[in-house]
Amino acid sequence: MNQTIRFNYGGHATFPVRYGWLPKGLNQLITTHGFSANTQTADALGLGSKMVDSLGYWLNMTGLRPAKDDEDLEIAKLIFAHDRYFERPGTWWFLHLILARQEGSVWSWFFNDFSDRIFDRITAQDAFQAYARTHAQRPPSAAMVQRDVACLLSAYAARPGVDLVDPEDIGACPFRELGLVARHDAVHRFERTRRPQGLPEEVFLAATSALQSQKGVDRLSLRELATLRLGPGRIFCQGLEAIETTVGKIGKKRQDGVIVESAAGDRTIHVPDRPLTYWLEALYSRVDAEAAG
Repeated sequence: MNQTIRFNYGGHATFPVRYGWLPKGLNQLITTHGFSANTQTADALGLGSKMVDSLGYWLNMTGLRPAKDDEDLEIAKLIFAHDRYFERPGTWWFLHLILARQEGSVWSWFFNDFSDRIFDRITAQDAFQAYARTHAQRPPSAAMVQRDVACLLSAYAARPGVDLVDPEDIGACPFRELGLVARHDAVHRFERTRRPQGLPEEVFLAATSALQSQKGVDRLSLRELATLRLGPGRIFCQGLEAIETTVGKIGKKRQDGVIVESAAGDRTIHVPDRPLTYWLEALYSRVDAEAAG
């Protein structure tokens, strides 16, 4: 019998995270050493009461606000020091990694457990409800499922080959710029990519390191990276071919303990067991060095 877990439904209050929200929330977190979703905060940030509730949810789910008050704001401090306005794509890739690893959420379900590459809205809703009925301590109502799936698709789905962000769409979400899910309006379907563009190698290595640690192994095959739950293949929508390309590039230049080997026709990768903050700092160091020439 499957072990059920606690699911979190609807904390986003139907709002995908919007441009400008996380910089406001991050500044509040760092300068006041906390964030309270109350009327005072809403007035200070120029948000409505439900929006400030939603911002609190997004700060939690992206790892900027720790689950416990006594935990350090390590990720928040790093981003505040290097990208306080969230202008670097690598920051959003990192936040996506954290979000997709939040068990008991529509985000984790979609990127780790829902395998359809092409689907419509109803198919996704039915699949999420069926999954939650089996795995959640408290299965959701149909309305909860509808709101969660709608928020997810609104956050990630963009029209291919057109604008990733419609300037007239006041609900535009920066996660759309990752290009992980395409929206085909003419046929009312959505399509998950198999070869994402712009994924920083540090984010890929962070996902691989976390998966290694979780599995208690010191290396993983590329096929495992492409298929295992919480691995880079599922979280970043990378097929085996894309994984091979990414690892091939990494194996040629990394000097920080990453080892890529081939044996009996199978390639494996070993990534040092380091926290997410190590890889986030490595990302910013590389980007800063490249910018400095």
